[in-house]
Amino acid sequence: MATLYDGKMAAIYDAMYQSFVDYNEEYDFYNFFIQENNCKTILEIGSGTGNLAKRFKEHGQNYIGLDYSQSMIAIARQRNEDCAFIQGDMRDFNLENQVDAIIITGRSTSYLTTNEDVNETFASLFNNLTEEGIIVFDFIDANRFIPYINENQTIIHQADYEGINYIRESHWETTSADNFMVDWTAKYYTDINAKKDLIADDFSTVRVFTINEMQLFLYLNNFEIIKTIDRKTYAYDTYVIIAKKENF
Repeated sequence: MATLYDGKMAAIYDAMYQSFVDYNEEYDFYNFFIQENNCKTILEIGSGTGNLAKRFKEHGQNYIGLDYSQSMIAIARQRNEDCAFIQGDMRDFNLENQVDAIIITGRSTSYLTTNEDVNETFASLFNNLTEEGIIVFDFIDANRFIPYINENQTIIHQADYEGINYIRESHWETTSADNFMVDWTAKYYTDINAKKDLIADDFSTVRVFTINEMQLFLYLNNFEIIKTIDRKTYAYDTYVIIAKKENF
């Protein structure tokens, strides 16, 4: 897995996503399924800079965050001094105690670029869940996303945060029809007093999935799907799946 959002990229990501995402709404969305399934302990994978962590802790919930980026975790810890964060890889992690719910947020599944990555991740989730545990995760829908980027090779997003206008210009290129892989190149600018300055650039190879693919991965890794939700985010058409582990 690539190094994600290290150094100054973590701070830029944090600033832009304050405008992109309504974190109160995001918390309510995930917490609904957590409460519906009587989950008392929660692990968030892709916890980033701790915006959801803050809300889980404010509601007195037993929460742990896991992220691949140490720079993101550093910001999260500043924001949530009394919250537990782990630097780790979703494909291979071991919690001290199993949890009732694991949520993978922010389309972090996109960084699972091989079938082995996906299978290893679901195996880790299974092993770290209690008997009645659930998983909730989102993924970008390949059937809608690939035609979209083929028609819109440059995609621009803007965000205003603390008086600064941030601009992200994204370029997408399909690289493999086998695993629906795309290269994502992004340039980040600030626009202050009509002066546009490049502040960072970034590159990732990511994967998007069909719903049938993801259903099969879950079946092969002993998960039973409870619910599938078609959910539009600020930029992507996604599906959210809620599944529970099968016990034998």
